[in-house]
Amino acid sequence: MNPLKGRPVSLRPLVEGDAEDLLDAVNSSRQALKRRLSWVSAISSTEDCRAFIRQSEAFAVIEAKDPGMLIGSASLQAAPILPGLAEASVWIRSDRSGRGYATQALLLLEARAFRQDALHKLYARIDPANRPGRKVLQKAGFGYEGCLRREKCLNGRWVDQECWGLLREEWKK
Repeated sequence: MNPLKGRPVSLRPLVEGDAEDLLDAVNSSRQALKRRLSWVSAISSTEDCRAFIRQSEAFAVIEAKDPGMLIGSASLQAAPILPGLAEASVWIRSDRSGRGYATQALLLLEARAFRQDALHKLYARIDPANRPGRKVLQKAGFGYEGCLRREKCLNGRWVDQECWGLLREEWKK
């Protein structure tokens, strides 16, 4: 994976050397992340972060003003049985939220998905109560596609998932 340069954030592949910074970002946002992401509960040490990095093909979201500052992660996860589709996801640490960083990271993922990977569609699933996430998706051009009821087991309870999508021909280059 090549770095994706932008403003106010850039994306570069997460590497094992990011484990400590990733743990700091997760710890600073643990309460907010735990409500929406199942993997957060399994992250409690630098070694857990290294294992997560080895298993994922995620990008580090880097703040342009502070080039060394890892402020979140972003990923494109291909749908194995549906070629041409990928799930896009982004999270930004709580103390950096509300600055447009998630939207910019998602726009960089879109450019990679449609230019470099030649995908047909990106999709995202979010908690219906995640209003900031909904705004990010709307600003990045995604459209609402429906709600999957009790689709995901999170922290021992089944939760709904809103479905959002962006087709290649809808993408604003």
